[in-house]
Amino acid sequence: MRIKHSFLDYLNIFKHTALGVSFPVWIQILVQHRFAIGWRFLPKAMFITATSIVNIPFQLIEYFLYHKKIKATVVKRPIFILGHPRSGTTYLHYLISADPNLAFCTTNDAIVPHLMLTTGRITEKILDRFMPATRPQDNVKAGAKMPKEEEFALANTSSSSFMHGFYFPRDLKKVFDRDVLFNSGDQKVKKRWQRDFHYFIQKLTYKNKGKQLVLKSPANTGRLKEIYELYPDAIFIHIHRDPYAVYQSNAVLYDKVLPILDLQHVDRESISDFIIASFRTMYEKYLKDKTLIPPAQIRELRYEDFVKDPLDCLDKCYQELGIGDFEKVRTYIESEVKEFGDYKKNKHQELTKDIRDRIEKEWAFFFEEYEYNRAN
Repeated sequence: MRIKHSFLDYLNIFKHTALGVSFPVWIQILVQHRFAIGWRFLPKAMFITATSIVNIPFQLIEYFLYHKKIKATVVKRPIFILGHPRSGTTYLHYLISADPNLAFCTTNDAIVPHLMLTTGRITEKILDRFMPATRPQDNVKAGAKMPKEEEFALANTSSSSFMHGFYFPRDLKKVFDRDVLFNSGDQKVKKRWQRDFHYFIQKLTYKNKGKQLVLKSPANTGRLKEIYELYPDAIFIHIHRDPYAVYQSNAVLYDKVLPILDLQHVDRESISDFIIASFRTMYEKYLKDKTLIPPAQIRELRYEDFVKDPLDCLDKCYQELGIGDFEKVRTYIESEVKEFGDYKKNKHQELTKDIRDRIEKEWAFFFEEYEYNRAN
């Protein structure tokens, strides 16, 4: 059965996150995916193409004004939040981002990364006008100045980004294997991703006057080794959640987000297969790569414990990872916790026996590693 689309999903062009993509990158993305755009999605694709062309002179101005300064910027001990999508990474990201000593990638930074230093204030106002008050996949507040995954910025500045799989979901597994696990066998893919990722992190650091960054992209859970190669002093906070809830929440995520971003139809069965397979392969790589990280630079949180007492969990993270004096920023983070006080979680459908059995079989190592109970 196909992922459902409404008539407006084919025409709602202003919600697409590729509106800030550069023209050369957009052409590379289309070539990689053989221009396999469904005819109903042509208005989206044409609008993205048009905006990428209109943005060329503005992007060139920013590049020539700031490129040398960005390249000279030193990145200060970045903090990376890791975890599979729908494992609590956003909640953790929002809370830590409330620390005024830290900086983060905003939605505006992520959507228009080529313009964030020049016309950023203008694009912020435009985004706020068209953006919904909450994210489509859940009830979390949204806005141009709110924290956002830097993966969206990479999708607009690089031909290597997991987000491109959302544009062409029939290639989702191929994109994941190539741009998250780096399994293509071509070292140039990894080097290109590291180059583009580092440049954006430098740019974000420059914009925030050298502040330490807190960054969150679930896809980075599969890139732990590659990030550590770039930033050997980096801090990593990994959050994990009950596997059944992760699957259920991801099924909702794809159902709600794909109609906004995709350029071709895909069936639910292939998405279900992808969720199960990608979770397994990403965590197999993560658990292997985790052994490379010094214990003083990585901490793991259990989602179920974190939501019960986020302040205590963060206090321990700050102490053990040397992030700073938590007591000096407690009031800021406590205020953010209160903002989530009325947050209502999505209601999920019961898992079928087939899906439950597959999860327990293919994710068995995860149940054992993090001591989650199986239903059977």
